[in-house]
Amino acid sequence: VPDIRYGYSDGKDVGGQPFVDRWVTYGPNLLKGKPYTISAPPTGQWGGDDPQGAKLTNGIVGPPYAGGIAPRSGAIWNTKSSQPEITVDMGRPETVGAFRIHLTAGWPWWDALRGEVQDEVEVLTSLDGQTYRSHGKFDLNLRRKDIPINHFITDEETARAWNYERIPETPVSARYVKYKVTPRRALCVTEVQALKFINYEPFDIRIALPDD
Repeated sequence: VPDIRYGYSDGKDVGGQPFVDRWVTYGPNLLKGKPYTISAPPTGQWGGDDPQGAKLTNGIVGPPYAGGIAPRSGAIWNTKSSQPEITVDMGRPETVGAFRIHLTAGWPWWDALRGEVQDEVEVLTSLDGQTYRSHGKFDLNLRRKDIPINHFITDEETARAWNYERIPETPVSARYVKYKVTPRRALCVTEVQALKFINYEPFDIRIALPDD
């Protein structure tokens, strides 16, 4: 092809840094199988109850969608539940590098990728079960850049159920982990996790010419 020119078709370079995907690696979950208490009983719609007090640390994260049988994998609260607190006892002090909580619904089926989620979740830790330190609230809305390259979203490209994460600036020493949930709908929690670490590394899948 004569007189070929590479670059933008209109000749205008928009500048900025090219986007680079990330590959994520998850450390061990320190809350799996650990006992927990709940300050307010689940309202239990659509099978979202927890009579044995075991669903939220059974090591099984709920499905990546809302509705249907999704609530059966967790416990549901609604706006009449005030702020239910889920407190997990790890049995001994551990070093925690990241916190996670998987949320689904219930109703309505808010999509985190559209910025629709209005619920709030704060995570706190304690060494003695008496004095708790807050590590802030989870960001319950997402952008595409937040999704690691080795995570597959649903075919309809929504995030109506998600395993949200919060990574403190430095690892935390704690025995107890508390999740303070503020539901603004029929909200289902299927799993709470405290991980040794979550690591992200650049993973470039850029489109380039063969000789590059």
